[in-house]
Parts: sequence; structure tokens; C-alpha cells
Amino acid sequence: MNYTEDTLVQQTTAEYLKRELGWESVYAYNTETFGPEGTLGRASDREVMG
Repeated sequence: MNYTEDTLVQQTTAEYLKRELGWESVYAYNTETFGPEGTLGRASDREVMG
């Protein structure tokens, strides 16, 4: 098993939130595009996700 922050924290938490709350997770670090048709629909990285 690959013991990295991604496998130990991020993936585990995303799986828990999906299973328990039905949330969908998007990993967009350094790959997000902006605008209405962008990855998360934000105009810029200054907008907070809620």
C-alpha cells in the first residue's frame, strides 16, 4: 500500500463523506479551470467553496 497523505487522509475522507452524506468530491488542486463552465464553477481562486 502507498502510505501518502492522499491515500491516508484525502481519499479516506472523500469515501467517508460520500458514503455517509452522499457528497461528491473533486480533487482540483493545480488543475481547476475557472468560469461558469469551469471545474467548480468559480470565477477565480479567490472564491470560497461552500
